[in-house]
Parts: sequence; C-alpha cells; structure tokens
Amino acid sequence: MKDTEALSNKEAKAFIAYILYKLGCLHPFKLSRLLALAEIESVKRRGRRLTNLKYVPGPGSFYIEGIKELFDDKCFEKREGDPRKGIKGCVRYICEPPKLPDDVAGILDYVIERYGSEDEFKLNDMVVNSDEFKRLLVG
Repeated sequence: MKDTEALSNKEAKAFIAYILYKLGCLHPFKLSRLLALAEIESVKRRGRRLTNLKYVPGPGSFYIEGIKELFDDKCFEKREGDPRKGIKGCVRYICEPPKLPDDVAGILDYVIERYGSEDEFKLNDMVVNSDEFKRLLVG
C-alpha cells in the first residue's frame, strides 16, 4: 500500500468515525451515502474530494471499495442484523470523537444536519443523480 493510500484510509476512517459519533449506529449503506454526500459537498465548496476512496458504480447505486475493512478497529462496534426480526445491522463509533480540520468538520456537520435523518434510499438517489457524483467514481 502506498503512503498516500494509508493516509487516505486514516482520514477516511476519521470522517466515518465523526459521522457515526454524531449520528449513532448506522447501517453501512446509509453511512456510505452520507460520506458520498460529504465528498460531493467538498467538491462544491473546495473543488476537491475529502478522500481517495474508490466509489464503484452499479445500476442506480454504488459501493465504496474497502469501506467495511475500515471498521476493523476497536473503536467501531458492529451490530449484526436479523432480517427475520426486522433488525438492521449497523456500526457505531465508541471512542473519543476524532479531531478534524474546521473546514472538514463544517462539511460533515452540514451533511449530518441536512441529510442525517433521511431514508438511505432517498440519500442514494440524491448521490447518484448529483452532477458531481461522476467525480467520485473509479475509472
């Protein structure tokens, strides 16, 4: 792994931790949509992305390559879901909140405040229909 990739993963982990610290236990699908919206907001405000994470497109959706591996840390607690009982799995952050630069925290706070209570499918549609989304995609 290149040093820039390691740094990117460290930063991405801090951004994910910040979102989870603020919103609590989230399913990775919703978390990834909020992270994508923060990346899009960063492109709008600063002309560049927050991370170097790889967004891989699919039909009407996307996934972030390697995002689940970022949860392999003692500060992330995973709760398994049980679809038969209507319980969704989720991830929560249980350590001290990460310290972020003010401009990044401002972007994440904006996204959390504006979109944090939205349904994950609505968030997905907002991301994939955004003009800036193509700047996040691999290839």
